[in-house]
Amino acid sequence: MQRIRTLTFLAAPIAIAALSLLTPSTAHAKRKSPLAGKPVVVNKLELRKLRFTVTPVAAMSLSQPFVHEGYAGGKLQFYITDWIGVRGTFLYSVLQLDARLLKAVQDENGGLPRGIDNPETGVPTRAVADKDNPAPLYHDFQAGLTHNQWLASADVVFTPFNGKLGLFSGIFTEYDIYLFGGLGLSNWAKYYGAQSTSQQLGLDGGAGNPDRSCRPEGSMDAARNEECLLHPVLADTGVKLGPSFGAGLHMFLGVPWAAVNLEVQDIMSYNNIAGQNRTTDDVPPIVDRNDAVWNHNVVFQLGVKFYFPPKAKRTKYPPTEGDGKKGGKGKASASVSTKKK
Repeated sequence: MQRIRTLTFLAAPIAIAALSLLTPSTAHAKRKSPLAGKPVVVNKLELRKLRFTVTPVAAMSLSQPFVHEGYAGGKLQFYITDWIGVRGTFLYSVLQLDARLLKAVQDENGGLPRGIDNPETGVPTRAVADKDNPAPLYHDFQAGLTHNQWLASADVVFTPFNGKLGLFSGIFTEYDIYLFGGLGLSNWAKYYGAQSTSQQLGLDGGAGNPDRSCRPEGSMDAARNEECLLHPVLADTGVKLGPSFGAGLHMFLGVPWAAVNLEVQDIMSYNNIAGQNRTTDDVPPIVDRNDAVWNHNVVFQLGVKFYFPPKAKRTKYPPTEGDGKKGGKGKASASVSTKKK
């Protein structure tokens, strides 16, 4: 009898413990999370989807070796979705400043040889002391130097990062970071109006012609001009095609229709900025396509972007019946304006 009482005393707590384990699990199985089936972000402001933008821009070059450029222009963009869009950019040079390298080249003490004035022709000739100097005369360098006149591009824009930014613990604004890539155009023009030795003397001195005589046309008995023969010049002007890429940031100004835009863009070009011979295997030296290299035309841009239509939409949950069919279960739909009811 004592043994039966002992077994009963031990079995009772075990049964109670088993019931306590089963009952909560059954309750938890029936309980549903309030976030189940909902999108990650509810009532999200869609600042980009199906909106058109206009951005006036002021820009400056960051990588030009001889001439720094100041640009004015603009960008037109259309967002297909909230994270992808297409755009066009145009920048025109309105300000040119000599870079440090160009100032060093122009320095009369240690820069390019200036030559000696020739009263007969009016064209400087190389001094005897500079015969072994491989650099061109200063006026020949000026005749070949080019600068960037304008830049243009067509790009696809990706916006993988966006959110809210807090400033001074009291100002909150929307922002996004974007990447882009596409094709670019760059136009190059002569920086100076100078003429080369060959042009001033009227010589048969085509810089890309290895058979040039470097004599006055029709005079085969005259001595060959050494500047024409050894230091050919050909300004590489015109429009160049190259890749375009970069990244930027938008910071909205407390309204959904305007944002400050900071951007760095690189439009590459395959050209010869100085218009001089760069190779060593040409005899005599010539200026041709082999003397061109890929150049990075990096610009920093500051602008204000305006969005149209000016009212952005917000997503709402639950979606309407029509939205559910189009976007699938639990997908938010853009259907109300920025004003909260």
